[in-house]
Amino acid sequence: MRRTALYRVLLPFVIMLLLCACTKVPSGIQEQQTNDVVGKHEKTTLRFISSWGGVDSKAEALKSILDKFEANNADITVINESLFGEDFLPKIKTDFASGNDPDVFGLWPGSDIRTLIDAGKVADLTGLLMDNPDWKRSFNPGMWDYTTYNARIYGLPVEVMFECMFINKDLFERYNVPTPSSFEDLKAAVAIFKENGIVPIAFNTYSEGTYLYQNLIAMIGGKNDTEFPFKDGQIKPSHLTALQYIKELYDIGAFPENCFTMTNNERNILFKEKKAAMIVQGSWFIGEFDVDDYTVDIIRFPYVDGYDNYKGAMVYGLGGGSFHLSTAAAEDEARYEAAVRLLKELTSAETAAYYATETGMISNVNIDSYNIEYRRMTIKGKRMIRESDMLVGPLDSFVDRSSWEEDIAKQFPYFLSGTITEEELWANAIENGIISD
Repeated sequence: MRRTALYRVLLPFVIMLLLCACTKVPSGIQEQQTNDVVGKHEKTTLRFISSWGGVDSKAEALKSILDKFEANNADITVINESLFGEDFLPKIKTDFASGNDPDVFGLWPGSDIRTLIDAGKVADLTGLLMDNPDWKRSFNPGMWDYTTYNARIYGLPVEVMFECMFINKDLFERYNVPTPSSFEDLKAAVAIFKENGIVPIAFNTYSEGTYLYQNLIAMIGGKNDTEFPFKDGQIKPSHLTALQYIKELYDIGAFPENCFTMTNNERNILFKEKKAAMIVQGSWFIGEFDVDDYTVDIIRFPYVDGYDNYKGAMVYGLGGGSFHLSTAAAEDEARYEAAVRLLKELTSAETAAYYATETGMISNVNIDSYNIEYRRMTIKGKRMIRESDMLVGPLDSFVDRSSWEEDIAKQFPYFLSGTITEEELWANAIENGIISD
């Protein structure tokens, strides 16, 4: 009796187990169940931000890289918050100031990254790289200085950049304008284009518009005055002289009529749509043009007569493709491991080769083993770098960047229209803290 009663109790459970064993669950459902478990219990979410967003030439390539990373790392989700142009810097600074620190981020060398390091917001990567010597050796060692502070490494230098003048060759040919090699040539070109209803130089008074100023400083003050712009708490005279040359260009009608209100993207479009003949831009701008577009070319920024010592100068350094790990991520065990994997993906030779092919980026990561078909303008830019007598860091990396944008770039309208002098422009910037520690 006891045995029969026991069978009666167990029989329903035995039947249920047999039915489950005989019922095959489709593989797709099994995968979904597994993914749900990962999503609920094991998946790590990382926030990433860089200036390679929006209409930036590297935005699509970055999206592809992050999609591939997520596909190969099913336990990690990356939220890409990258923004373009003037929107990026306020966003990343606000995030850090409000405690909403990104996990991994891209930021160029200069006062902003130094401020974040001093505030304890950026993780020291020195030990990580020592533990991964092959990873460290994959970078050109000559560029570590840009991401090293107090003998510690805080960033991974991937993107090499240079600044130069882009020209619409077809417009030069149509109006028989000689390619300018000197500032006097540039003024002559401005006069011809203006007579024919073409904006000579796409220029605006946001921070990217000041690339024109940065290149003039390199041609007038060289490396020393650019990278050490102050003496005894005052701006060096070459900076004031460069402003006078910009005022001269403004007075002869070299810039768009709405240059005071034009955004960075609108300035770029003006050039790309052939409504402007010239623009001073960085090497990342090469990626904006089709590989087979021979109507656009790059040239050295025109030299200034009387400053022959700096005739071969060129603005050069690291771009926004310098990647960092936040301290907040480094102090979280799960996010740290995931963030390191993301950093390795962003700085791998395969990724660097992809950027070089798709966008024309000059890589600081060794990609010699890849057969890269570089774009025509990238090849020319690399040759220009090799032939330069003096490589000069961009001026905005050696001053407080916030003050540069507020007290220099945004004050250009007042200077160009004659409301303030060049001396007053810089005196106000110094008073507001542009001298970076």
